[in-house]
Amino acid sequence: MRVNKNIYNDQGTLIVPIMRVLTDKEVQLLNRQGVALSDQDVEPVSLVHLVESTIREVRELFMFAKQTDRIPYEDVQSKIIPVILFMSNHPNLNQILFYLEVHDEYVYRHSIAVALLSKLIGKARGLNDKQTLELMTAGFLHDIGKSRIPGAILNKPGRLTEEEFAIVKEHTLHGFEILKNSEGLPERHAYVALQHHEREDGSGYPFGLKADQIDVYSKIVAVADVFHAMVSKRVYKSPLPLYQVLKELAANVYGSLEPAITLSFLKRIMDMLIGNTVVLSDGREGKIVMVSAQDPVRPIVEVAGEYIDLSKLQDINLDKIVAE
Repeated sequence: MRVNKNIYNDQGTLIVPIMRVLTDKEVQLLNRQGVALSDQDVEPVSLVHLVESTIREVRELFMFAKQTDRIPYEDVQSKIIPVILFMSNHPNLNQILFYLEVHDEYVYRHSIAVALLSKLIGKARGLNDKQTLELMTAGFLHDIGKSRIPGAILNKPGRLTEEEFAIVKEHTLHGFEILKNSEGLPERHAYVALQHHEREDGSGYPFGLKADQIDVYSKIVAVADVFHAMVSKRVYKSPLPLYQVLKELAANVYGSLEPAITLSFLKRIMDMLIGNTVVLSDGREGKIVMVSAQDPVRPIVEVAGEYIDLSKLQDINLDKIVAE
């Protein structure tokens, strides 16, 4: 819910501004001030408004980081993370993720999406609630270093020069410094900002770390980061079709990304697509009915009452997933 008017206490002090989404922090503040809300004071929040209001909060956070070289971690925990946590548990999570793929202001929506996807992977990997919350927060903050990168480079519509790309790559170092400068923040969050572009085979940056040298949270955020970047609309590229992205990730399971994490993620995404209509490479349409953990991008598909196990066929593939 959100308030539809400014809420004041008995002394006339503004407690909750109009259109603010109510999180635990606002509710506790209202209780302490002895302010009770009626049904007429609040209204439901649409998913679009929820995402847009969160993007505004993220934009303000990046501006704060740019101006101060730190973040107000307590505010992040009390104002932004509870809303992202709510999104992560929403029955229409697919719809939220889709909106985050096509909305403008890529860096801000990407931060939210990576947080949501990181939590999704964490749950699939068996992390407990405390760990998934830590992981989700680290995923949300992974690109905070981009607050120091000039907008003209971040939003350039064409290919970056070598010099410009070198500047962009520095966001990992900037993010580490900004988060290390911030009070009350777990050190692990800073290392995720530093390492989320490192790769299993040593091909990443900034230090070319390999496998065991990379923190597991950084490996999870890396998978979420790569996936969302590929499916998203950017100023310099159109989004790739979902199934093409899933196939590319599957083809590189034993390459630059951690294999078990990548497979868990692919399985989780494909599970979310069970019941969706698909088009096979031979032109027939069907529905996904079951997904294998060993080969998640080649599911069992029902076509006109016949069950086709794509993992056992080499001459038929999934060609397209129809959004529903």
